[in-house]
Amino acid sequence: MVYDVDTDRIESQLLYLEQCLVVIQRSREALEQREDPVLSFAAARALHIGVECMIDVGSTLIDGFIMRDPGGYLDIVDILEDERVIPTEAVPRLKQLVRVRERLVRRYDQVTMEELLRELSDTAVLASYIGWVRDYLAQELGSAGSPASGSRNGG
Repeated sequence: MVYDVDTDRIESQLLYLEQCLVVIQRSREALEQREDPVLSFAAARALHIGVECMIDVGSTLIDGFIMRDPGGYLDIVDILEDERVIPTEAVPRLKQLVRVRERLVRRYDQVTMEELLRELSDTAVLASYIGWVRDYLAQELGSAGSPASGSRNGG
């Protein structure tokens, strides 16, 4: 089967996720020392956008590899597990991050500093996600799926 997977877009989103993780780490470390509304805002937005990156990459994979249609953001995580893009043990935390995203988008004024710091301290799964996606692309598309190929794959 020939797939039309936009690997350039996926790689761009993964690189942006890496940037979000840097902001998360730096702002978390600073917020643990002192409260700062600018750092808090930056950290919350970086976490929100980091989760958006994860969702967008998942959606692009689902579309490109013609996986089943998701019914929502949580379903994207389930599909990625079913298709062995991500390991089963990552599912609960990724789903929790999707729920956190909902709070950061819709109830941003109710997210406490304590809650934000707790979520910021447990983002390793997003860093792992980057590797899982790249490994999956390499496995499914071969060297044509690697970021170095710089091309949209398919036929």
